[in-house]
Amino acid sequence: MKKKIMVGLLTVVACFTLGSTSFAASTTVPSPSTDPSGTSNVITPTDSYVVPIHLQVGEKRNLAGSNFWISGDDGSIYLDQQGLVIALKTGVCTVVADLPSGDTISYTIYVN
Repeated sequence: MKKKIMVGLLTVVACFTLGSTSFAASTTVPSPSTDPSGTSNVITPTDSYVVPIHLQVGEKRNLAGSNFWISGDDGSIYLDQQGLVIALKTGVCTVVADLPSGDTISYTIYVN
């Protein structure tokens, strides 16, 4: 009789031991990825800068940026593709350009 009780107790202990380790082994806790090379779904808006520039007729200025274009052209300036501005006559216009960081810059040019 003692042998049957001992075998039964050992069987129960073995079941609890195997059961608890198998549950512990199969349970995993996901951890957030800290891999910086992963892609991000966050969209960040680009910044837009506005810079006022005051020029006299005949004065020249080189502007920073690329892909220059004139908005509201009244013929008061000459603009080339490298960002060179020459004040031609009195007036106001805006030159828009892209910056290397992906931001946009707007130059409001006042010619006196």
